[in-house]
Amino acid sequence: MYKIAVSVICYDNEEEVLDFADKLSRQKDSEKIVLLVTCNKCMNVKKLINDLNEIKISSQIFEPGENLGYLHGCLYGFKEFGEEYEWAVISNTDIDFVSDSFFSKLLDNHYDSKIGCIGPDITLKVTGKQQNPFALSRPGNALMKFRKVVYANYFLYRLYYVLSDIKNKISHTETRKENEYVYGVHGSVVILRKECIDKFLEDSIQIFMYGEELYIAEKLKENQFLSYYDKNLKIIHNENQSTGKIASQRKQKWCSQSINFLVERYWK
Repeated sequence: MYKIAVSVICYDNEEEVLDFADKLSRQKDSEKIVLLVTCNKCMNVKKLINDLNEIKISSQIFEPGENLGYLHGCLYGFKEFGEEYEWAVISNTDIDFVSDSFFSKLLDNHYDSKIGCIGPDITLKVTGKQQNPFALSRPGNALMKFRKVVYANYFLYRLYYVLSDIKNKISHTETRKENEYVYGVHGSVVILRKECIDKFLEDSIQIFMYGEELYIAEKLKENQFLSYYDKNLKIIHNENQSTGKIASQRKQKWCSQSINFLVERYWK
């Protein structure tokens, strides 16, 4: 039985997926890890399979026949895999592990059973900013309904993100000092107990892309699990390449769909 199942998406980024697989192979306890790749869009799946077989990491590739998005696609990988494991990792492929003991530390740390989700320490390579915790506390109804209005209009959406970008650039980088319970963790690397993945697979999720962090936080809360920030698990995030190919109007549409689903279900 594998201890850890790592699920990623391939969307016209085969070389990045292979590089990520190589990074996994250089981790301690790599024999306890299986890499699950869902091909939302791949130029040559057969070549990808052959290339992955050359890397010393167990892997499986799945073809849903359509673009399932990020969270859906990663969950599809777990569903199709169907084997037992202890920890699930939903991950971007554009990351670096700061040490070769990332997964060893995860396995050696006997987390409280009420912790269903772990957010590692994630640093943006270009800016040095911390991406975790994603949120210390739950957003209020007023904020979520405000976002729903903003995301529904392309002009307001663009203005909101320009202002947010300016705010982020002038704000100081804050380094988290202690491990702590949090509301939500950043979606670039999410570590979950298998029991939590099983709960997600039972659900009907109307999120194609964006809003994954809020959905995961609410679903965990619904099932009496907590999220936890662990500063000792360190990641460098090199920024996403595949989503950068998507036009902004499509991003706005997906953000609007996600926020509508979330508000309707959790912030009425």
